[in-house]
Amino acid sequence: MNEFTPPAGLRSADINQLPLDVFDGAALPPQVETPESGDGGDSDQGIGLREPPVCGEWSFDTSDDANTRTAAKMVEAAPVAAPRAATPDRIATPAVSRASGIAGGPGVPVREPVRDYVQRVTPRTVAPPLRTPAAPRSMTPPTPLPALAELKSMHDASPGDARTAISLATALDKRGNIEGALSVLARAIEAGADGVPLRCARATILSGRLRYDDAEAELKRAAKLQPEDPDVLLQQGILACRRAKWRDAVEPLSMVARLNPTSALAHFYLGESLNKLDRLQEALVAYERAAELEPTNWRALKGVGIILDRMGRPADAALFYRRARDAQSG
Repeated sequence: MNEFTPPAGLRSADINQLPLDVFDGAALPPQVETPESGDGGDSDQGIGLREPPVCGEWSFDTSDDANTRTAAKMVEAAPVAAPRAATPDRIATPAVSRASGIAGGPGVPVREPVRDYVQRVTPRTVAPPLRTPAAPRSMTPPTPLPALAELKSMHDASPGDARTAISLATALDKRGNIEGALSVLARAIEAGADGVPLRCARATILSGRLRYDDAEAELKRAAKLQPEDPDVLLQQGILACRRAKWRDAVEPLSMVARLNPTSALAHFYLGESLNKLDRLQEALVAYERAAELEPTNWRALKGVGIILDRMGRPADAALFYRRARDAQSG
């Protein structure tokens, strides 16, 4: 066998680790072919140097190398499982017989390389069927409840009844029919109903939709009728809080707290405005009163905790924070 001498300056002659373009211009030694013995034995002669692997490849492809016998011997020595019924996905034959074109001559059974054998006998994985996307939910609005139809009938029969008009407007507001709710209240006002509660109801709906200017206009009309009405004052204080006018909110809310001491909303929003103005002791009293009147008002309980935190009482604050969390989750 001819011995190959690597070019000068090359440190290693490991043909599996050669960089690209090392042998450009160098003559490769001739490849000597030695007939294979009939018993399939190995031979070290006649194996020429292979070209270096392309960058990115793991190894040479030995599927067509008839002189490589190590892998075939491993397959031949391995125990063969009992043959299974042939199916389109699995073929149980561990070896094939090639009639010609092999170094061993015609009719000599030759074991196929391990890679081809494994690929041939391994069942193909069938991809699961794609999930059909669920049909979109129907966006049809829910059927109006009988109570809403009954309220409409009552309002049509007596459009000047303020209580029925407010109840119907509240039901329409909860269903997102804002203009319908406002028109019901306006119709009741035109029919001669008491304008103060109706104007306050319109202001509440408008304020909830961030239409603060329209809500303020409604409250001014109501204040002309009864300037010290608790409902008017309460709505004025709430609207001032929503517009972050904390100083303007204190006076009307304080008046409501005196005129109607059981108004939890008045005490809560009063605590909000006083907290923003750093009047901590007064805010604590207002929040605590709101929590006493409405124990499930987690915002009032949280307000107490915030004030206690600001006053340097973290242990007491933690107690109210836990109560607020329980009230909110409950």
